Amino acid sequence: MDQQIILASGLKARKIMMDTLGIPYIIIPANIDEKIIRDSNLRLRAEKIARAKAENVLLNHNGIIIAADTFAVLDGKVLEKPQSLAEARDMLKMQSNNTGIMYTGFCYIDKTNNISFSATTMTNYTFRNLSDDEINNFVANNPVMEWAGAFSSSYTYQLGFICKLEGSLTGLTHGLPVELLIPCFLKSGVKIKSPS
Repeated sequence: MDQQIILASGLKARKIMMDTLGIPYIIIPANIDEKIIRDSNLRLRAEKIARAKAENVLLNHNGIIIAADTFAVLDGKVLEKPQSLAEARDMLKMQSNNTGIMYTGFCYIDKTNNISFSATTMTNYTFRNLSDDEINNFVANNPVMEWAGAFSSSYTYQLGFICKLEGSLTGLTHGLPVELLIPCFLKSGVKIKSPS
């Protein structure tokens, strides 16, 4: 298998997850305006955004393309990346002692082997109670505006925000559901080394 594998995302959490598979890949972030892709069905919306990212990279590059998109929903409100530190604080306060849903759209395109797969995973997650001091300290010392919902549980401390979850573990923690990715790789003939 000599196809180039391309991760259409510069998100550090997704890179961390790809690195665990022990296969060579490159990163070429997609260049799309996610905000123009809307659908009242949030599962479809996440899937459409992931597919749009994959197809954007496919325009100028050959190989296996992997793309994803993640956002949180709490009480019917979509929590994307906050636009300010104040909004990040508000998002964390909303999630404190509350249960949300993390949607992770996923798309895998391998034209050589005629594979074009996309789907959305959903993870119900519950935050423990966060104090105002903890939220303020967290927002002041972390790149919260880079993360949907103002948090990323791919980092050890932030895993401690979550006291319960049900659904895709890596969809929540790294924005890349490896339970969908690995079967796609196997269909493409990609040999996973899975280092310990």
